[in-house]
Amino acid sequence: MIYRYFILVILFILLLETKLLSDEKFEGLIVSVDSEAITTYDLSERIKLVLKSLDLEDNIKNRDSVRDRVLELLILEKIKKIESEKFNVEIADEELKDVISNMYGFPLDEYEKFKNFLELEKIDIDVIKEQLSAELMWKKFTRQKFSSKIIINKSEIDTLANNLMNKVGKVEYNYSEILFKNIKENDWENTKKRMNKVLSLLESKSSFDLVAKKFDENISTTNPERNRWVMADNLDDDVRNVLNKLDVGEIKSDIKTKNGYKILKLNEKRIFGLEAFTYSFIKFSSLNRDLNELKSKNITCESNEDEFNLEDISFVSIENIKANELLEIFHDELKKTDIGSFTDIIEISSENNILLVCDKFDKENQIVNREKIETKIFSEKFNQLANTYLTNLRKNINVKFFTE
Repeated sequence: MIYRYFILVILFILLLETKLLSDEKFEGLIVSVDSEAITTYDLSERIKLVLKSLDLEDNIKNRDSVRDRVLELLILEKIKKIESEKFNVEIADEELKDVISNMYGFPLDEYEKFKNFLELEKIDIDVIKEQLSAELMWKKFTRQKFSSKIIINKSEIDTLANNLMNKVGKVEYNYSEILFKNIKENDWENTKKRMNKVLSLLESKSSFDLVAKKFDENISTTNPERNRWVMADNLDDDVRNVLNKLDVGEIKSDIKTKNGYKILKLNEKRIFGLEAFTYSFIKFSSLNRDLNELKSKNITCESNEDEFNLEDISFVSIENIKANELLEIFHDELKKTDIGSFTDIIEISSENNILLVCDKFDKENQIVNREKIETKIFSEKFNQLANTYLTNLRKNINVKFFTE
């Protein structure tokens, strides 16, 4: 009897060990993307990497929050790999190691130490290599396919240069966003559920930009320029009104779009281009004198200061002050007034002010750098072509989901 009991115990232990081993690297099929398979192990390891990158605890709740988006990113990764391989794009192992060393900040000759570190952290180095390899192949393929097709003419550069100069003095916002699109038309409920899962990650103090990089459902998530400066005039009314009410660092959710929801975070707000403009002037102030009379006294910026000692009028000379350090009302008057002339009267807190413009200096080349403009136009056209191509591949490729 004791012998039978001992055998049963041994069998139970063996079965338990077998189950633990299978759980550790289970290869159940979840999705097939043409000839490429995505397994439970693939998904589990990617979820683990995402949670570590977001500095979140690896638990069921957090895994459930990121699962769907990680699976979609895996599908896109397989599509990129399949398409790149069709055109015989390859990535050498040394090239991959070099990218990994740069990305994770260690010398290339310490690659083996890095692998040992990952083993201690229970991270599969092959998963990282597979992910980066697909991205590198895609970048190499899209450069080969689209770079030669992009043509930039002089008129495009001139137009953007003029637009930049016209932006000077206008409000612009630097913001990040996470978009959630309705998978089915008018399926607002499920879209909101996905948004709420991401909000729970943000409430756990995860970096907004890291979360946005993983969960923004725009296909252009691969574009590294996720937070950017945008002129207020170029935003739709709803987004502009939201950003205008936010404090820097504040987040707003439940923003309804035509086919989904957005979460926005205001990173910074500024007046465009003011840092490139400087002014020198003399400011005259008085509580009761009519400062317009100064215009008839033949006062210039070279005049002796004794000529400024007028009863009940104070003055101060300002040299080379940046426009972004001025009150907006001062800047507006200086901008429209010629050198050597007086501005209109500026009333602030019951005090009258008038400015004699001595010098203006605008560093136009800081705003309108034609080489940078050409690079910007090229990047925008390239990203548009690559993202449209990927969107079409995603729509047309054979993706099959299996019951888990």
